[in-house]
Amino acid sequence: MAVIFILDQFGIDTEDAMLVEASETAINVARKQINQHLEIANPDLLRLRINSHALFKRFSDYEGLTGVLPTQQLLPRVLLAQALKTELPAWLSDEIIINSDLLELAQTSEILETSEVYSATSFEKDLIKRCDAELLSCELQTFINALSRQNQAFLQLLKIEPLQIHFKNHLTLGLALGEEVATLLIDELLKTSSISEFLNTLAYQQHLQQLRGFISEHQLNQALPPKNLPDSLLQALPALPLSEENANGLAEKFISALQAIEHKILHQDIPATVLCECLHDWSPLLNELSELIETNRDLITDELLVKLESFSSEQSQVLLSQLQQRLQSYPLLKSDACVEDVLTWLDGYFDYCRALFLDKQTPEETVTQSFSDWLLSQPVRVSSLPNNWRYCEQQIQAYLKEAYIVVVIMVDALSALNQDSVLAELAGLNHLNLQTQSLFAPLPTLTEVGKLAVLTGLEASAQKGSNQTEVLQNHYQNSLKVVKSWKESSERLDENSELVVFFENRLDERLHDCISFNKHRDDIKPIIKQIKRSIESWRKDAAHLNKEIAFIITADHGMTVTDELYQGKPLGKVKERVFKEASQIDSNQDFVLINNYAVPKKRWRLSSDALLTHGGLTPEEVMIPFITLTSNIPEPIKTPLEVSLNSQSCIKLGDKVWQIELSLISNSEVSNIQLNLAPPFKGKANLDSLRAAKTQVLKIDFSSEQIQEGLTEIELQLTYKRTDKANEENNKLFNVEFPPALLEQDTESNKFNNMF
Repeated sequence: MAVIFILDQFGIDTEDAMLVEASETAINVARKQINQHLEIANPDLLRLRINSHALFKRFSDYEGLTGVLPTQQLLPRVLLAQALKTELPAWLSDEIIINSDLLELAQTSEILETSEVYSATSFEKDLIKRCDAELLSCELQTFINALSRQNQAFLQLLKIEPLQIHFKNHLTLGLALGEEVATLLIDELLKTSSISEFLNTLAYQQHLQQLRGFISEHQLNQALPPKNLPDSLLQALPALPLSEENANGLAEKFISALQAIEHKILHQDIPATVLCECLHDWSPLLNELSELIETNRDLITDELLVKLESFSSEQSQVLLSQLQQRLQSYPLLKSDACVEDVLTWLDGYFDYCRALFLDKQTPEETVTQSFSDWLLSQPVRVSSLPNNWRYCEQQIQAYLKEAYIVVVIMVDALSALNQDSVLAELAGLNHLNLQTQSLFAPLPTLTEVGKLAVLTGLEASAQKGSNQTEVLQNHYQNSLKVVKSWKESSERLDENSELVVFFENRLDERLHDCISFNKHRDDIKPIIKQIKRSIESWRKDAAHLNKEIAFIITADHGMTVTDELYQGKPLGKVKERVFKEASQIDSNQDFVLINNYAVPKKRWRLSSDALLTHGGLTPEEVMIPFITLTSNIPEPIKTPLEVSLNSQSCIKLGDKVWQIELSLISNSEVSNIQLNLAPPFKGKANLDSLRAAKTQVLKIDFSSEQIQEGLTEIELQLTYKRTDKANEENNKLFNVEFPPALLEQDTESNKFNNMF
């Protein structure tokens, strides 16, 4: 029966209405509907929404007619004043109200009174409280939590000067951040597209700053991404959590620091507790930590366990549980364990007993015994394993068939327990592919049993020949060179070289005179260093001969650390840790008969002067390393334009302005060369063209909004065009040393580092 016009210039009407569009057709349709509604006296209210005064003039003739109610004009200021039941300040315009969603905020929030908020009273305070009362909390972490809950509308409010002033006063006085930090925080908030994005950036930069301080304190040579936020802001705000997905490659930087600090810990330059300082609840970091601890049990500290306990991820808690178990006795090997489980068990066992040996302790007898029992109960299975000692001969034959020069380095008494020391030294070899595994040695673990057996894949009864060279020559029928560490002989390769067998006996010779496992580990290092030099020499020989080469490093047996002297009745002639030509031992449960050797099940030594020896059944005696290094590494693909940094140190030209010098080397003709530094740096250089095999030196001046210092990563975006091809783009990452800042780290900086 009634008609009402709603003049809604701001689009805030939410009730059902007929929206009138600014077209002649729409106007005519609306007028027709109004006329019909008035003529038939329709009992329903017809609401027509019009969004401009100009359009409303087309309906002004209806005003005052019977059935037409007074026009309702919706003004945000009026509606907001009614909702808040208060007079609005003059600065609060209709546009501000709409852009900041204040009408919706007024309808969905309540004024909260609490003693925890800043005590000033004002309209601005009321407005901020309606966004979130905890934005005015005097507790910094509570404030940050509230800030993280705000949306884009809050950023619009923050642009309003009176609100900004009130907000800044609270940051300065209520949170005691100081005027400089308060200004910086507001400026950064107004720059960002979203508060969550800003907080992620803040968290990233805080973690980066923490890592930068860690690297500086421990003098690590590591480059880091540049700063994007001022130090004062990073240090004033509480340390924010940074998720792994938002870490943006930072995990790799922490991993590098973790690896570097491990070396310092191992050399006892710093305590193991320092490890906790560069640890966060990120999967790659936890994986790296797990691997480091696998090879160094001493890294497990109470502080590390507490740190892991503070993390929330499932992975961190699993790792925590594993480390707690490792501090306890190692689990027994199950008698029905499959081969895969045994190999996994052995990996952990070696870490377990290596740490004990270095601490001058020995593993629990039951742990070692569980392996011996499994080994003795599985003779058929062990003899048919891919990890059986016969595998060495199979690999030698396979490489010979492929026309490789094969060099076998037989290191007497090199246990798989000490394979980590070997790999650490070999890691520096270039141009060779490295692979490693462990093999079960022939039993009993004696040189006279294992050496030729491993090399030929045959037991002693099947070998033909009166000496080592004869046996090897008869078996392989290849051009053979035998090199012995105790004899001088030429190690050079020639055109006829096919198989070289190097017998390294010095480790075994020193083994029986060793007073400790630590001394034995020290004995390994110079021997492996010399082996490494020989490998490098042989590789060069093969390269000159234009032949592929394969190196195999293995052993005949390992060693064990004994814990007591056997006091019982002799069972035969003493040979290392066994009785040779043993008599019947059926009634003696502490020995087992293998061929004609009585082998002890316990960590007994049979002579008083041999703390370290071999011949028994411990895992560290039975498991031998099998390491292969092969040539034939594919050459890396070269880009047509290479860029290198002439000096790692940049030159400071002024406040936040520096200069670097680059060399461009072309492999083919290129043109339209453009070099741009990626943000947060600003700097570029151009070059029209560069002919093939030419070098051009360029100097680039660049700047940053933030002060940079120390070794920092700089990304260079390189664009160029090859002949008859589209533009190509490559990104290069350089480590640049910035001059140190004039100001030393102050108390606030130390407080910041202590937050992590």
